Amino acid sequence: MVLNLIFAALLLLPVVVAEATTSPNIILLLTDDQDSLLGGIDRMPKLRQHLIDQGTTFTNAYVHTPICCPSRSSILSGRYLHNGVTKNNSVSGNCNGRLWQDDAERKTFAVYAQEAGYVTSYAGKYLNTYGCQDEENPECKRVPPGWNKWHGLVGNSRYYNATVVNSGDGGKTARLIKYGNDYASDYLPDVLCNRTLDAIREFATIGEEKKKPFLIFNGYPAPPCPFPPASWAEGAFNGLKAPRTANWNASSQSINQKHWLIRQLEPIDDATEKLIDTTYEHRLEALLSVDDHIDQIVGLLAELGELENTIIMYTSDHGFQLGQHRLSVDKRHLYEHDIKVPFMVYSGKSQSTRGRISNEIVLNIDIAPTIYELVTGSNIIPESMDGTSFASLFLDNRDKNEGNGIRQERIQPRQDFLISYHGEGYLPCGMAECPPDPHGGWMPDAWNNTYHCIRTISSEANSIYCRFEDEDNFVELYNLDDDPWQLSNKNEELSVWEREKFETRLAELRTCRGNSCRRTPRSAFDHSSKIA
Repeated sequence: MVLNLIFAALLLLPVVVAEATTSPNIILLLTDDQDSLLGGIDRMPKLRQHLIDQGTTFTNAYVHTPICCPSRSSILSGRYLHNGVTKNNSVSGNCNGRLWQDDAERKTFAVYAQEAGYVTSYAGKYLNTYGCQDEENPECKRVPPGWNKWHGLVGNSRYYNATVVNSGDGGKTARLIKYGNDYASDYLPDVLCNRTLDAIREFATIGEEKKKPFLIFNGYPAPPCPFPPASWAEGAFNGLKAPRTANWNASSQSINQKHWLIRQLEPIDDATEKLIDTTYEHRLEALLSVDDHIDQIVGLLAELGELENTIIMYTSDHGFQLGQHRLSVDKRHLYEHDIKVPFMVYSGKSQSTRGRISNEIVLNIDIAPTIYELVTGSNIIPESMDGTSFASLFLDNRDKNEGNGIRQERIQPRQDFLISYHGEGYLPCGMAECPPDPHGGWMPDAWNNTYHCIRTISSEANSIYCRFEDEDNFVELYNLDDDPWQLSNKNEELSVWEREKFETRLAELRTCRGNSCRRTPRSAFDHSSKIA
């Protein structure tokens, strides 16, 4: 009788193990302001070793808005801006505003992961206006839904003297932690990495018989200003100059073809050039910590036996500019260096995807649907999300055939997408700085820097068509096959028919919601290939 019971128990063991490993662990590593076109990933050897060489790299990865808070809210919710997420970096623009809290924040991928049985952890920058400094005010310590462990930065990116909302029980006993300026204990990129490593250790040992899968989000403050590197990385790139691309310090002929705000920019002078090069050095030095952390995270996962069952995603909330089109050190614009981002995915089980390069379009609004599909096993994406899952692009057939619902092929590959930006300006001049610094380094933004674009990437076309909301309804149009650095505005060469097609498709994207954002565009929009 006893032997029979033991034999029966042994028969059950494979079932328990299979259930424990069916749902993958997921780690999302998000940097701030990291470009993919200006050398932003070129000096990160551990990123290459662990994620590029061992995973899938997406060469057409984009954000649909080149600014922090809107992009981050879209990453979490899977929504375009016009569907109830953040318009800009201010509370009035719904950055951590009431509309965000009452709607999209309650339907993030973290909420769905928890409902699917995951344990979750967040460490790092959240939304730019998140939290406040008053320990007695509950709103200052609010923990968003969906997170078991929370270590969220109050406000915008910083490296020292940070205030963080900390909770290990989903917000029930949240408190403020204030860090100082000692590298050994207070350097925020290291603090966040240590929180992530602690979460991995804790989550990997939950329960004796059946471990819950985990979802971990690490939102780095690197590499934005003031970009102090780790003490061991100081001076690593002394003397390194920013890339002098074809559109660096662009000619007056090119500048005069662009929107009003760009036409105000003076040629780059010696002071601005020095600022650009110094910024470039420091950004790359600050990213060395992130590179080191990738090595630590992968090493710990391997040590704990979790690496094979873990998916690691790495990307940025938007790109950057370093003198392109005379734009010195910021983002906010429609050009490729601002909207194109690094994106790599490592999938432990997927041997056939090692070193894979994918040219399919992947957007920041696709991250939430992808995580939803991974954690639930359902490829029926919630209607609240506008993006589409790209899980099939980095999983091999073995992963897709485990009965977890992951589709064999991606449905309706995207050929175009929406890019939107809502400009910010202040009285008396309507610009972000009044007056702007004539020596460069100022924030190039204004009320009339509000635009909506259709970015097309297909076998027939590679273009971007952008209309500004200003007095002139100004349009910029570029054929990126012939003009990858966007020097020559082809708007005046459009026929009436071509313009109508662009405007029709742009109107569709600006009002799409859910499934209508995911459909394959009609072949009629292949007209953009005619741009000379």
